This record gives sequence, structure tokens and C-alpha cells, in this order.
Amino acid sequence: MLRAAITAIHHCVPTRRLTEAELEARFGAKNVQSIAKLSGIHERRIVEPGTTAADLGFAAAERLLAGRNIPRETIDLLIVATQTGDYQIPGTAYVLHERLKLSQHCIAYDLNQGCAAFPYALAMAQGQFAAGLAKCALIINTDALSGIIHPQDRTLVTLHGDGAVATLLEVAKGEEGLLGFHFGTDSAGWRYLCLPASGARQPRSEETRKAIADETGNVRSAEHFQMNGQAIFHFAIHKVPEVTNEALKKFGVTVADLDLVVLHQANRFMIEQIYKKLGVPAEKQFFYLENVGNLSGASSPAVLSEAVRQGKVKPGALVLLAAFGVGLSWGLVLIRIGQDGLAPIAASTDYTPAT
Repeated sequence: MLRAAITAIHHCVPTRRLTEAELEARFGAKNVQSIAKLSGIHERRIVEPGTTAADLGFAAAERLLAGRNIPRETIDLLIVATQTGDYQIPGTAYVLHERLKLSQHCIAYDLNQGCAAFPYALAMAQGQFAAGLAKCALIINTDALSGIIHPQDRTLVTLHGDGAVATLLEVAKGEEGLLGFHFGTDSAGWRYLCLPASGARQPRSEETRKAIADETGNVRSAEHFQMNGQAIFHFAIHKVPEVTNEALKKFGVTVADLDLVVLHQANRFMIEQIYKKLGVPAEKQFFYLENVGNLSGASSPAVLSEAVRQGKVKPGALVLLAAFGVGLSWGLVLIRIGQDGLAPIAASTDYTPAT
């Protein structure tokens, strides 16, 4: 039975920086500085008008394929994980399949998943490798939430950035590859991260377009992404350590066996609390949010990609990746890096429009 292994990864973020100074002019210095102190986020990368998540994903994938000299005809599986696609119909995978000039024998589909999208996509690819349906897969995690966040919603504008990650999976050799998965869902919290007027349940109308200020002065409409920050924080610092310990027991490993623990990067204080509860030492932690923001479904693979770029992922390393959020859902994956290692792609991580 074939097993998948990550053999290349590359991320891409917009060049436009939304700075603290800009947000202080919008929301007041006290509000912004208070949020930044807890979140650890001081700049957010956001797309320019007219640039979409698909554009970011295309750039990341093009650079990865070029950097590894991967023949397009060898890609037999494309999974695009996004909640901010170009269209409701068709899926963004078909748009990117054409733009990337992939072959007609390539399976292509979307995964509508939020913060936990990376481990979910990896598991789907692993299943298709095991079933003999694929031997070379391209996963693109990409989101551009800035376009669905109200500009006066300080709880979300101050946290979120846009970004994309392309990951190449090939048939594992020896002990490398995706060694185990652990998933779960607490659907009682699905309303805590939600875009209410975005589908058949609540069609858009004059009423849904009305911006409403809450008791704290935070503004949003039913057509904008909404978050119950307190509930999400509680979920993360209590549930995530619990399910991570479950996963470690299931995989038969301990924190001492791991070389790196990668977490979805929503909030630095939150991440630090999770690391602390799990007993993860500083040398096995990694942060990538200060100058890019919370990248939603692209967050955890972007953290892994940046760790590779900084030389933190050594050949043969054992990596635990945990992602959690929208749903409420969580996914964890145990990854053994090959003995050849994961050399970073030489191309820039800054997005520039295709010419």
C-alpha cells in the first residue's frame, strides 16, 4: 500500500502590509496596541483589490513546480483547500487546474475547510495514494479573508492576513511520510466562526447588507465573516491540548520524540498556552504570524514552509502538526521528513501578479 510523503512546500503572501499605524488611525492606539500585545501580530499581509486566493495559490504552485522541475503531466491529484474561492460554482480546483496546465488524467477538487484544512487535505491525498489513485499530488491551501471582513471589525481586521501554500506529495520511501492522523469535530460551536449570509440558508438582501455596531462599537454585517473570540479562545486552550495528547498516545510517541510541533497560528498568546500545557520546549516551537497575521487554512502549512526556509526542519525530522478552528474542527498529522530533507524553494514568498 502506497504512503504519501511531503517532498516540497512553498508559501506565498501579498506584498501589501496592513500596519499597526494604519489600524491605530482607524480604531485608536489603545485598542490596537492591546490586541497586538496578546495576538503577537504587528503586520498583516492582505491582497490588493482584484487579487484573489486563487491568484495567491497559483503563484505558490507555479514557484514550487518550477523550483523542483516537476513535469506537469506527473501531477495526478490536485486538492485546493479554500473557503474564499473565485466562484461558488465551479470549484477553484478547476480554475487552477487550467491555469497550471495540468493534464486531463489529474483528479481535481476543492476542500471547503477552514483552519484545519491542511491535515484534512493531507489525509485525503493519503487515502488516494493508498487506493492506488494517485502517486504525485499537489495540495494548495489558500485563503483571502480580508475581502470578507468588515473594515470596521477590529476583532478580525487586526488578526487576519491572506496567503497560500503549495505542497507536493510523492510516494514515500523507507520510513518517511505521513505516519498518522487524528481528527475530531465539536459542531456545537459551528456558529462561533461563520459567514451568515453566504449561501442558501440566508440569501443576501438589503437587510443582510446593513452594518451593525455591537455594544463595544465593533461593526459587521451578515455578509461579513464573524467570530466569537472568547469561545474560540476557550476551545483552543482547553480542547487542543486534550486532543493533541490523544493523538500522541494514538501515534505511540511523546513530545520528547518530536523535533518540531507546528500549530495553527491564530494568536501568539493562545499558541504559547497550548505549547505550555503540552510541555513543548522552546527549541521545538515555531512562530510565523508577527508580520503576516492569521492565514486561516493556509496558516499551519505556511508555518511548516517558513520553518523549512529557516532551516528548522532537518532531514529525518519527526514533526507533529496540529490545526484547529472553523467547525469547530481539529486535525493532527505526524510527519516523518525524508533523509534527503526538505530544501526550500529558492523563489520569493512575496506575491507578484503573473505576467
